[in-house]
Amino acid sequence: MKQRKVFVGLVVTIALLVVPLALYAQEADPVQVCYGPAYEAFVAGEQACDPAIWAEDAVQTSIIGDMVTTYTGVDEICAHFEELLASGFTMEITVQSVEDSTVTSESKVWDNDTRALGVAPLVGTEVCVVEDGKIKSLTWTISEASLAALGAALAALPQTGGEGLPGQVWVVVLGGVALAAGLGVGHLGRRVRHGR
Repeated sequence: MKQRKVFVGLVVTIALLVVPLALYAQEADPVQVCYGPAYEAFVAGEQACDPAIWAEDAVQTSIIGDMVTTYTGVDEICAHFEELLASGFTMEITVQSVEDSTVTSESKVWDNDTRALGVAPLVGTEVCVVEDGKIKSLTWTISEASLAALGAALAALPQTGGEGLPGQVWVVVLGGVALAAGLGVGHLGRRVRHGR
């Protein structure tokens, strides 16, 4: 009887140790969540946004110098991605680090407006945070060098007879940059893991 209690106790202890490890192993790969099939569909122009990868209260933020543009919730984020897809948006991503559920990458982004200004690609840092298998936040911050190049190009517009870009264009361009940067990390992350 005593041996049976010890055996049952041992089985329960092992189960308490093994089950959490098994569940942890099943957690979604944050690179795949941030930049997996949804990213590939976006880059291919097939689908602007897959609502299933976003937390209901997700936040996507673009930081360009002092200008901060934020989209909150799946509907706003997906509407913004539709605008990006229509703007000729492309990108390249290099994963810099993956720590727990946070993926940090360098992103290079292009769209019709940045090409026309001669400042493409804009380079920035993107941070994608995954919670419960969904994107909780995606933040893109422009690099100092790209910010300086963008500022110089905009300052030159009146000298060339061009007009400044309307505020709405900035929101679309910069938001698109952040989104595309985030989506590109997954594609490159898979290539890095597979040695390509």
